[in-house]
Amino acid sequence: MDASVDRIGRERAFHDARFVGGEDDRSAQMKYYVALKSCFDRYAKRRAELVKGAVVLEYGCAHGGNAIALSGVAKRVEGIDLSKEAVDAGNAEIAWRGIANVKLSVQSAEAMDFADGTFDVVYGSGILHNLDYAKAMAELRRVLKPGGVVLFTEPLGHDPAIEFYRKRTPGARTPDEHPLLVSDFQKFDATFERTDVRLYGLTSLGSVPFRRTPLLGLVRGIGSALDAVLLRVPGLKWWAWYALMEGKRV
Repeated sequence: MDASVDRIGRERAFHDARFVGGEDDRSAQMKYYVALKSCFDRYAKRRAELVKGAVVLEYGCAHGGNAIALSGVAKRVEGIDLSKEAVDAGNAEIAWRGIANVKLSVQSAEAMDFADGTFDVVYGSGILHNLDYAKAMAELRRVLKPGGVVLFTEPLGHDPAIEFYRKRTPGARTPDEHPLLVSDFQKFDATFERTDVRLYGLTSLGSVPFRRTPLLGLVRGIGSALDAVLLRVPGLKWWAWYALMEGKRV
C-alpha cells in the first residue's frame, strides 16, 4: 500500500509541476509525434464517433480541453486527473464558459468514486502506462456499462532503440512509467470481450527529420504504408512505438 501511495504521489507532483509552469523536458520529445499522425487522426475520429449522445469519462483529463471540446456532442463528460492544479484550472474555464454537462475531479484512475456501470465511453491518451495496469483494467470494466467502449492510445516498450532513448531522457517521464508489453495487451484482451489493437510507429519514425520540409507528407506516407505491412509480422509488430486500443464490454 505504501509503495502505491508513494507512486501516486510522485505522479501527482510531476504533473502538478507541469501545470504551474515548471520545467517540462517532454517538449524535446514532441517532434517525434509527427510520425504518429495516422494513429492520432484515427483516435480523434473514433472518439468523435463514440461520444455522440454518450455519458463519457476521460482518463487523465489535465485541464479539460478535450472534455470541453466534446461537451456539444456528448450527453455528459466527466474528467479525472491526479493534478489538482490542472483540475482547478479546467473547472474554472468550464464555469466561465457556462458549460453544464462537463465536470472534472481529482481522482486516481485506479480507485474511482463513480458507481458501477456509469459510462458509455472511457477514453484517454498516454495514461494507462502511468498506472497500476491490473487495477486500471479492473476499474475500467467496473465503471463501463454493458455495451460500453474504452479507447486509448499508449506507447509500447519493446523496441530497443526507443527504450535506449527513454533511458537517455529520464526527465521526460516519471520513474514509474512503464510502456506496455505483450502481457499488458493480453490483459486488455482478457478484460474486454471484443478488442481491436492497431500498432503504429516503426519505419514512419524516419519522417521526423523531414518535419519542417515539404517532403514530410510523402515520407510519412511511405513509412505508414510500410508499417501497415511490417507491423503484421509476429514478433516484429511489438517493436511499434504506439498502439490504438479499443475494447468493448458485452
